[in-house]
Amino acid sequence: MADTQKKKASIRVDVADSELVYDCEWGDCDEQFTDIPDFLRHIGIHIWNLVSTATSEEKGFSCGWRDCGTQILGDKHDFNRHVYFHAFHVKLKCVGAVVIKKTRYPVCTIDGQSRNWIPELPESLQCGWTACGAVCDNPVIFYNHVANHCEEFPNGNNIKGGCQCRWTDCDTRFKSKHKLREHLRSHTQEKVVACPTCGGLFASRTKFFDHLTRQKETVVRCYQCSHCNKRFATERILRDHMRHHVNHYKCPFCDMTCPAPSGLRTHIRYRHTMEKPYKCAHCEHCAKSGADLRRHLESHSKDCLFQCHIDKCRYKARSYTSLTNHYKKEHQILDTARYFCHVCEKRFTRGNQLTKHLKKQHKFKWPPGHSRFRYKVHEDGTLRLQTIRYESIEVSDEIMDSESMQDDSHEV
Repeated sequence: MADTQKKKASIRVDVADSELVYDCEWGDCDEQFTDIPDFLRHIGIHIWNLVSTATSEEKGFSCGWRDCGTQILGDKHDFNRHVYFHAFHVKLKCVGAVVIKKTRYPVCTIDGQSRNWIPELPESLQCGWTACGAVCDNPVIFYNHVANHCEEFPNGNNIKGGCQCRWTDCDTRFKSKHKLREHLRSHTQEKVVACPTCGGLFASRTKFFDHLTRQKETVVRCYQCSHCNKRFATERILRDHMRHHVNHYKCPFCDMTCPAPSGLRTHIRYRHTMEKPYKCAHCEHCAKSGADLRRHLESHSKDCLFQCHIDKCRYKARSYTSLTNHYKKEHQILDTARYFCHVCEKRFTRGNQLTKHLKKQHKFKWPPGHSRFRYKVHEDGTLRLQTIRYESIEVSDEIMDSESMQDDSHEV
């Protein structure tokens, strides 16, 4: 079975630009294009029509893409970047549709409600290549620009001296400019394919195939993670999953470690910086991320948009978070004590109860750089404190060097 899955995952599928048809989903527009420049120019007209008619009293811009409706509170550059990412998203979904057709992989069975949702974008798309610094609001153009830096190197699979990445703070070398281009996606977070059904974005076609494979209800999940006991359909998906248990990145300001650079960036933003670039248009509140600002904006809403669905309960809330907390506190029935203390064997129905117990009774402290405990599901269905943290060799060496330097400074 593993050999079959590896064979499927290695399928090479060529997708030509001529096979892609781009559908505009702005409002009632249903025009189609076979040329990406024409499609982008068309999108630009929709943007101009909205921006040029906006009044000075309006706060930000409302995206007109179907099933989106996001309110962009920044300037027109933020709005441009958001809408043009929809165009980029359309392109990747077209690629995904062609790949499915050619490989005959099962189609995604997830509800298509999120098919036009796009991720939170960075404040700007800026090239980090040495002495470049180009900024672009259009992801399609930006990613092509970054890839063109690879043309500074000759063709071939074993370039003498290697193709060196000249991105800021990176000097990795690769045997070919093709490998260098793949590497640059780790700097730009560029995705290469999207699911045409649910809109999910993927950094490689292999991950896209894994996504489709997971949709099969008949697949036997016979590969189990030894750390968290989750089961997976293929050995390759299991290996990808287990990488998330290994911490490859260490915070330069504390002993916190995490498995992905995105987690490290989030940690530094919330734990080690005071910058709050997202400003509320209605008050003096500032937030560290767009998601935090959107949650704050719910407090300015006069209407209670969320109502408890339990019969005879009249609770209403202005935010979904408040409604969720209400439901857990008032209506959720937990009749099993699944949270198990590994020290004294007491049991609890909620994780926060076990957390309080561990801190008060056993004097446990948070792991370095973290604000909460993590609990691991065991074979018997109980959840117990995760007491082991896996570090990569590089991170372990970095921690040991740091501790050694501290010891030397104390001796002096």
